[in-house]
Amino acid sequence: MNESTNTVYVLSGYAQCSTTDQSKYKLGNKHSIGLLTTDKNYKENINNLKTFIKDLGWDSITFCMVEEVDDINALSNDVLISSFQRAQKNGQSLVVNDKPITVH
Repeated sequence: MNESTNTVYVLSGYAQCSTTDQSKYKLGNKHSIGLLTTDKNYKENINNLKTFIKDLGWDSITFCMVEEVDDINALSNDVLISSFQRAQKNGQSLVVNDKPITVH
């Protein structure tokens, strides 16, 4: 991970809850996700990024869009701002929409 940059890549998509250990999420439900990473080689490292998400209890991961964010002031959502800051500090951060796309 390139942790020394201000640029964060936001990979948006969805994933399915794959564990019953999630207190907020029900097994089998799909949710919108956003993976924020400082890895400018995210395309080449997509399998590592998906492993990070799977280790957090998610499966069937699909990314639909990627945005490059250089300025935290471009973000207006408090959750995304805190995730942006975590990604800059830790190299990556996952955001999951609490409301499911599909319900099982």
